[in-house]
Amino acid sequence: MTADAFVAQWVRPARLRSNANALAIGLPLALAAAALALRFGGLAAAIVTLVLGVALIAGIAAWRSRRFDRLWLVRQLDVARPDLEDSADLLIAPEADLGPLQRLQRRRIEARLAAVEATILRPGWHTHAIAGAWLAGLAITTAALMWPATDGSAPFRGPPAIVSPSGPPRLIAQRLRVTPPAYTGLPVRDAALTARAPVGSRLAWSLRFAPHPASAALQGVDGQRIPLTRQGDDWVASARLDRSLLYRVVAAGAAPGPLHRIDAIPDAPPAIRVIEPDRTLTPMAVGQTRWKLIFDVTDDHGVAAAARLRIIVTQGEGENITFRETSRVIPGTGDRRRRRFDAVLDIPALGLTAGNDIVAQLIVADNRFPNPQISRSPSLILRWPPDLGREAGGLDGMVKTVLPAYFRSQRQIIIDTEALIKQRRRLPADRFMAQSDTIGVDQRTLRLRYGGLLGDETSEAPVLPTSDEPEKPVEKPKAAPLPSGHAA
Repeated sequence: MTADAFVAQWVRPARLRSNANALAIGLPLALAAAALALRFGGLAAAIVTLVLGVALIAGIAAWRSRRFDRLWLVRQLDVARPDLEDSADLLIAPEADLGPLQRLQRRRIEARLAAVEATILRPGWHTHAIAGAWLAGLAITTAALMWPATDGSAPFRGPPAIVSPSGPPRLIAQRLRVTPPAYTGLPVRDAALTARAPVGSRLAWSLRFAPHPASAALQGVDGQRIPLTRQGDDWVASARLDRSLLYRVVAAGAAPGPLHRIDAIPDAPPAIRVIEPDRTLTPMAVGQTRWKLIFDVTDDHGVAAAARLRIIVTQGEGENITFRETSRVIPGTGDRRRRRFDAVLDIPALGLTAGNDIVAQLIVADNRFPNPQISRSPSLILRWPPDLGREAGGLDGMVKTVLPAYFRSQRQIIIDTEALIKQRRRLPADRFMAQSDTIGVDQRTLRLRYGGLLGDETSEAPVLPTSDEPEKPVEKPKAAPLPSGHAA
């Protein structure tokens, strides 16, 4: 018999017993999970749960069976049969690798094992674990199948309806079911009549009165009225939450109830944080050919899987500046609520020349549907400094050192203005005016900073000092007093 056949013969019973133990322990738990799925999710959910449970049990059994290998067999034979004289490893060694004495010893231990069954090495039954699993599985299955059925449309809070023969209607049970928009990923939940929910959520009220009123409604303090419709013992209504709601429950023949508030939580736009570079304006280093950009974007309900990187390359000098704009799509990494976007720009491929800039801006959207919110990062600038090696004096030196800085600042204001004009239709009026004012302040600051150097006129003429004596004021002669008795 070959070594492989010998190992397979002795290992097979142990593997079968191990698989049987795993099945006996896992099967009742899988049945209990299927019963829970049947109770709360229906027949299809139960079948899927059972199939997944059996597959999981098979995987665990296969993983545990891997320990039954040649090394395990040698150790178990040496422990179980002392008459093998710790020579069980000779049974699985190749015949050609054995010496004369080893071959003799191998024949001796083969003769001793000839009358021994391979089942002596298989593990025992895990009786305690099997009994515990079946008791737990039966308890869970019984509880799931015998739990009282409820109508999903009326899981009320409060006591059951008690119909009183007389008196004004009283609210005895209520439920507010909040269904957030799908893009938020939030679950459906039940809440009190005062709650907080994302904008766009579907609200479903279900109320119960005793006795039943002739009519009922939800009355908002702003005049909005949502009528309640009777369905059996319940009064129901539904609405979409577009803004915060302050309301009370009113019923015919009863005093108005207390005020309840539902706060509409707006979806915040994505927040962008620039990780690299660590400054808005980065001078290009000597020999630099790559520019690395790293952005961290967070959102309350999820960031889009990809973002757009807007790239502007300036060309020319002074007033003859042109802009070449391109864009590229960048995939994000990380969790849906926090993604990281990395990009490496090839500077020579973009055609950057001395004295010009590369302006990069990340544009990213969130998962809001159907109108995603868009955020833009600050404009990041990579600047190739102009050649300032040549010395110059006087006005020529001032022009060479001051004017490039002025035109670069003016260029950024132009870029920000063009970007704001493109966003005008998508921005609220107050936000558009605020950004316009900010750009205007930047323009005024720039004009004041460089106005004197560029020939700007001032409204006040300076008073130059002279060596002239100040003029003395001329005193006028005083009039003589009139004699008494005469009119003035």
